[in-house]
Amino acid sequence: MEVVVFWISLSVIVAIFARKKGRSGIGFFLLSIFFSPLIGFIIALLLAENRGDFESRKLSDGANKKCPHCAELVKAQAKECRYCGKDIKDWPDGAEA
Repeated sequence: MEVVVFWISLSVIVAIFARKKGRSGIGFFLLSIFFSPLIGFIIALLLAENRGDFESRKLSDGANKKCPHCAELVKAQAKECRYCGKDIKDWPDGAEA
């Protein structure tokens, strides 16, 4: 019985780790339950972070905004884009006023 609880606990940890990387937590939980939490963790570790989910989280919390010129994420307090060097202080939400 302890082994089952330990297996499920490790699978939950793998699901949380995968979710933080923008992947499906439920999918990785099921993968870990059926195969192994170790296999699930290795796969989650090898997969790159989901860029779309990462950007949406950064934009929703208000810490970053998109440059209206090159569409890269920059800090909300930035006056100039670090990628293209254009002035962005006049566009508080990332869009031209």
